[in-house]
Amino acid sequence: MSTADYQTFDLAGPHYNLGFVQGARTERFVVPAWWPAPPELSFAEACAQQMAEIHPPILEELRGYADGQRLPYEELLRGVCRRSMRLRAPYSASLYPEGGCSSFALVDEDGHIRVGRNYDFHPVQRVRQRVRLKPQQGRPSLGMRGSVPGGRYDGANDAGLFVSLHVALSDEPDDLAPGLPFHLLPRLVLETCATTREAVDLLTRVRHLHSFNYLLADADGDLAVVEAHAIRRRVIEPERAPGGVEAFIACTNHFRHPEMTSLQRNRKLVLSRNRLAFLYAHAPHLTDHCSLLTDHPSSLCGHSGGHTTLWSLTADLTARSIAYARGAPCETEYEPVPWPGQPLADSRERMTESVFLIAVK
Repeated sequence: MSTADYQTFDLAGPHYNLGFVQGARTERFVVPAWWPAPPELSFAEACAQQMAEIHPPILEELRGYADGQRLPYEELLRGVCRRSMRLRAPYSASLYPEGGCSSFALVDEDGHIRVGRNYDFHPVQRVRQRVRLKPQQGRPSLGMRGSVPGGRYDGANDAGLFVSLHVALSDEPDDLAPGLPFHLLPRLVLETCATTREAVDLLTRVRHLHSFNYLLADADGDLAVVEAHAIRRRVIEPERAPGGVEAFIACTNHFRHPEMTSLQRNRKLVLSRNRLAFLYAHAPHLTDHCSLLTDHPSSLCGHSGGHTTLWSLTADLTARSIAYARGAPCETEYEPVPWPGQPLADSRERMTESVFLIAVK
């Protein structure tokens, strides 16, 4: 397998330019062999209309990305609007064992809001890019994206709002209506919301294509998890926790709300439940939360199959600080990253315009 793509982007400008630069510097986007066939164009266009109702510039970024890769926009849009999380045989038994991502957020005894996150998946996911954007329209943000254009799997914005996603394998409707893809929802949250409650409102009112959990935290200490399915959305609120912290919440890969659990039927959830129990038992008592993310007996830090930790992050939303590790945090150091919206020490925030002009000559 080729080397993973841990590129970093620090870009500012119109959304079309942001997309063009990322597309030009990233491997060609193709629908993976283990995904179902792309939906018909009319389905994808109906999904795009719902994106436009929330944040129209995101479609301009997708057009720029398609042009940067010399792909037809319609082909890219069909790939972005994946209809189902089901897998083609023979991949279903090997690539998605049950999900592996873990996140937590707490209000510490010093009043600081801290978050931690490990993103786990099969190493077949090569694109693991850190993207820091200052768009002309929308809030500045910083986060990680996978292979699908425009998306975010976690991140924070200039207001101190944090979001991370977690797949929750469950039943799917036989007749799925157009909606919003999982990977674009954190991006829409980061560019259009300033608080957890604004994000909760967005995530509970829109139509979802896929079953996912979304952990949210903001700089005022408001914490929540939104459990989302195509037919239902519910909210998990934080708990007051022992160990000196004011509030705590964690999230892994299964639904907990009593009105959501039936959607999972007999899915294998042992590892997800074990990681969640470990987080609730240990995180409120620790002063060094980075060490929590390197734990192996609980499978928080994974090194095989679909439980391979591809990146990790820690953040202090009060102090406006965030750091990412490229790979498992037991093997790679956390690298501090400038907070979104803050100027960079060099001129890289002007690179969008210069690279774009070079690319189109």
